[in-house]
Amino acid sequence: MKKLLLTFVVAFGVVFTSSANSYTINDSEVETLLEESVQVNPFENGFEMTSYMNPSAIQAEKNVWIAVALDFFLGGIAIHRVYLGGTPILIIGYLLTFFGIFGLIPLGDLIALVIKSDDISKYVGSNAFIMW
Repeated sequence: MKKLLLTFVVAFGVVFTSSANSYTINDSEVETLLEESVQVNPFENGFEMTSYMNPSAIQAEKNVWIAVALDFFLGGIAIHRVYLGGTPILIIGYLLTFFGIFGLIPLGDLIALVIKSDDISKYVGSNAFIMW
C-alpha cells in the first residue's frame, strides 16, 4: 500500500511540475493593451453616489420609529440593524449569540434608538455588534 501511495504522489508531482513551466507572458501585448486603455471616471455623466457610498443619504432615508418597531418585534434577529444599513452578517451574529445574548443587545438597541431618536446618524451604517 505504501508503494502505491508513493507512486501516486510521484506521478502527481511530475504532472503538475511539468505543466507549471508552460505559462508565459507576452510583454509587448501587455504594453499594447495598457497604451490603448482609457481612463474612466465614474462620477461624470450624471453618475449619482449610491447610498452605500454616502452614509448621509442612508440617514436621510431612515425613519427611527420604523427601526424601533423592527427592533421591538424582530430585534432578536437584527432586522433593525440591517434596516439601518448594517450588513446582513449581523443576523448571523445575533443568531449565534442566542438572539443577541438572550435579547439583551436588542433591548439596549431599543433603548438607544428611543433616547437618541432625534439623531441616529451614529447608528446608521454601523456594523459593530453592539450598536451603542
